Amino acid sequence: MTTNASPEFRWLERGEGEAVVLLHGLMGEMDHWEPTLDALGDRYRVMAPLLPIFDPLLAEPSITELADHVVRLLDQLDTARAVVGGNSLGGHVALTLALRWPARVSGLILTGSSGLFERGFSRNVPHVPSAEFVRTKMEEIFYDPSLVTPAWVEAVRRVVTTRATALRVLQFARAARRDNLEARLPDVAAPTLLVWGKDDRVTPIDVAERFHALIPGSELVYITNCGHAPMLEHPATFSQIVGDWLREQAR
Repeated sequence: MTTNASPEFRWLERGEGEAVVLLHGLMGEMDHWEPTLDALGDRYRVMAPLLPIFDPLLAEPSITELADHVVRLLDQLDTARAVVGGNSLGGHVALTLALRWPARVSGLILTGSSGLFERGFSRNVPHVPSAEFVRTKMEEIFYDPSLVTPAWVEAVRRVVTTRATALRVLQFARAARRDNLEARLPDVAAPTLLVWGKDDRVTPIDVAERFHALIPGSELVYITNCGHAPMLEHPATFSQIVGDWLREQAR
């Protein structure tokens, strides 16, 4: 696994070939995609960039700014087109990129994406969230709550109890709710794969069905015993579904 960095960008990368860019969610990290990068890196150039959610230099805390950031990364890498995917807020960014820069997106992969409806982490948060509160909210993301480790809880607790980063979380959560894409989804031109956890409590399956109904020609695949982050909870199954779909698109 290669970690690349420049003054504006930082990303993980594996393999060569057709470019596949995978975007993390609001409280996610680029290394959440490592199993998928490992699984697909033998056939594709797979990249997982760090979205500048907590970068104070980001001009505006908006979905559009994050999408434009990804386009600038593609420009730096001399990559004209890529399959772009994302989880949760990252899916929202991928959708926005596909609508705003359709010539740059050869395929779209959405998993637990916001853009229609999302039960956000930032709702009903106490002024100073306790570790127990953070753990409870994090466990809602997964079918198997044992995936939520004490170290991960503490990392998230620091984010939501530090004024600058907590404000950023709130700003992006509000931006995602304001930026409802329902009316624009029929304009998505890229072939689209939806991979959804059957037990997703953040973006439930009726959200997946709505995306599927509105995005022309989209394909929807469910993973059972799986919550909001299939690439973390069932990485081998998720990677297999994505790999099969990519090969089918190539044919």
